[in-house]
Amino acid sequence: MMKDFLKKQDAEYRKSASGESTEFKVTPASAPKFWYLIVIGALVFLGGFLGLGIFGWLMGGGAIAYGLMRDQRPKDHKAAMSFSVTPDSIVSGGRIIRKDDIHRLRIANPWFERAGLDVYTTNANAAAGMEHGMKLGELCYGLTVESAGKAHLLAGGMDRTTAFGLLSDASKVLGYKVE
Repeated sequence: MMKDFLKKQDAEYRKSASGESTEFKVTPASAPKFWYLIVIGALVFLGGFLGLGIFGWLMGGGAIAYGLMRDQRPKDHKAAMSFSVTPDSIVSGGRIIRKDDIHRLRIANPWFERAGLDVYTTNANAAAGMEHGMKLGELCYGLTVESAGKAHLLAGGMDRTTAFGLLSDASKVLGYKVE
């Protein structure tokens, strides 16, 4: 069981054509584990045997659990999603977006778009947290369709390469050129 819990899953998508419609089923990547916090938690947990007692066990165990299970990506980037594309439209989540109403298909990353500052630190704990944030951001790419002045996420939780492949395949169905 623990082996499956620690198993890393890469983002992937499957496409299946049926007539003019192509359905895309996207599975997001699993979130990276926060190993720095897991190691610190293990040390604090072991400190419970050396005098910290129940405080060490609770704090250390909590840090280990948080490092193993917490996925800080936006909700839509954690769940599998599917959508269909025809030469005339995109259907996602019950919403039909006609080709004539589409402004563009775009690869977006909310994690990196919200980061606007370069931060430098000499604190090892802060640096470990920032490194983990970058790892999360690398698995936060999504394909959006922009229509009527709004962006609608079609699928998320992907690395850049998977997101570009999805963009390319969906664009081909719509008859768009991808560069």
